[in-house]
Amino acid sequence: MKIITDWKSKMCLLLVCSTLLFSCKKILDPEIIELPTADNAFSTSADIEKGVAAAYSYLRAVVPDKVFLMGDVRADVFSSYSQSSNVRPETPIATNTAPALIRNGGGNWNQFYTVIAQCNLVLEKIPSIPNYDETLKKRHIGEASFIRALTYFYLVRFWGDVPMNLKSVNIDNLSRTPQADVFNQIKADLDVAIADLQTDYGDGDKAVRATKGAAWAIKAHVLGWLQDYAGCEKLCDSVITRGPYSLVTDTLNLISIFVGKSNEGIFELNFDANLREVQKNLVYNRTLGRPWYKDQSDGGGGTEKFLMCPTRQQLNNMFPPSAVDARLFTWFDRTTYLKGVYDDRIYFGKYKTLQLKGDTSSQNINESNIIITRLADIMLLRAEALASTSVGRAGEAAVLLNKVRARAFATPYTGGGNIQDTILLERRKELIGEGQYFFDLVRTRKLDKDSKITQADWYEKGAWLLPIDQAIIAKSNFLITQNEYWK
Repeated sequence: MKIITDWKSKMCLLLVCSTLLFSCKKILDPEIIELPTADNAFSTSADIEKGVAAAYSYLRAVVPDKVFLMGDVRADVFSSYSQSSNVRPETPIATNTAPALIRNGGGNWNQFYTVIAQCNLVLEKIPSIPNYDETLKKRHIGEASFIRALTYFYLVRFWGDVPMNLKSVNIDNLSRTPQADVFNQIKADLDVAIADLQTDYGDGDKAVRATKGAAWAIKAHVLGWLQDYAGCEKLCDSVITRGPYSLVTDTLNLISIFVGKSNEGIFELNFDANLREVQKNLVYNRTLGRPWYKDQSDGGGGTEKFLMCPTRQQLNNMFPPSAVDARLFTWFDRTTYLKGVYDDRIYFGKYKTLQLKGDTSSQNINESNIIITRLADIMLLRAEALASTSVGRAGEAAVLLNKVRARAFATPYTGGGNIQDTILLERRKELIGEGQYFFDLVRTRKLDKDSKITQADWYEKGAWLLPIDQAIIAKSNFLITQNEYWK
């Protein structure tokens, strides 16, 4: 993979940012949006603030759509009306076939490397800035390190061995780096973020800019992915006991979590029409129907048959009709669930807070935030770690599991069955639509139990990895090689 990040190329990237959407209110002040020119780029700490803003913007451009498709749809959580008619092009992703994955962007990692290139440039330029307030300097280093770590974490979970570049200027043709080395860099970056960032900045950027708590949370996920459940549990405990987070307790208003910046938000991607942060985002467009989303330019003619949602059987498996669970009528639209209207399409409602004056011709109508991690996620991740054989504290795991259930008035877990399977199901119910479940199934080695990837040796064969687009392989002069399962 050839990564070109020379000065002119980077300036082009920076100038493009002026038309992109930034992720935080403070960064969106007019003087921040005016990005530096080639003559004065990165000469002050304010310029670095603009560079950090660009990194958040690039992250928001790639993560929501990619992670929804490869984290939820690939896990067979969302589907079209049928497998034979009115099928959206995304539905075959769950069958794990190369054409379906490639056609829906599953082979293209280029946008992730745009985020990384921006972080590399910021981190390289920070030492040369004069008169830099030390607290602000540490924050900028921590944020850029956090964003780079999160981006590489997505890359290795999607493709395994990936090229690793830490330079702002690198014209080398890079081969794939072993996952173990990439994970070492991810952990190192997160350790920098943990050391440099504060738990709360109190400046209106709650949850939408990186903090120490966000770095703890992502590193907990990294260690869980690496099967280091003891380390994962300790980091989750830091988030829960030392972070400024609490569960949203207004059960009738759980949707406020996705409006954004709730008490349980740890890190999320901000979307606010007032801050010019709307964009065409197919997470929203794929899952919303009348009365929230009426635009007919999505190829579906505005009909609910083209929407993506769990089937009624899948919902019944998660939320048995006889059981009480407030999330059923919060995560999903009550009317469509009860009446089965529009060919039994059941609207997924987490992201239904749309800008009423949105531009329906370009589908720029979303305002809900995209959640990367929140307190309920980390509570359930800690429960998973506690219940693991390596930690073996199932009683404590049940307490955390029941705290999440209690918020939804769901029946408490009192024992019986496999508590690890119970926690996994709870993660599916709580975090559906947040791009977590495919990663959960791989991490717990249960992908063949609850997806369409059913071969017994799926992990060893690498069936969980995505293929790499042939164009990327060719442009590397075939230094980049295809994942073994897809050869």
